Amino acid sequence: MEMPFRVKLLIFIIFNLMLLILLYNISISSKMLDNICLIKHFIGNNCWNCGMTRAFLSILHFDFNKAYEFNHNGLVVFPLTIGVYLYSWYKYIFRKGERNE
Repeated sequence: MEMPFRVKLLIFIIFNLMLLILLYNISISSKMLDNICLIKHFIGNNCWNCGMTRAFLSILHFDFNKAYEFNHNGLVVFPLTIGVYLYSWYKYIFRKGERNE
């Protein structure tokens, strides 16, 4: 049985509000975020993605200069990531019983 449109929309709103609140409360200067890159940890060199998490969090805090310092690609990748994320939700909310395979 297919969930009604209103239920799906309510799930979208509640889930994303909780996600934004959670992400906004993560401190950008957290020591936990310093060592999450496995390439940097094992090889010792930065990869193309190093600093992307902190850049995304900085963008959520509207600190674009800090985001650019962490990883300048974040300013391009963030809107694309949001676009793909929203498109996935759009497909979930508006599909009419067809299967995505």
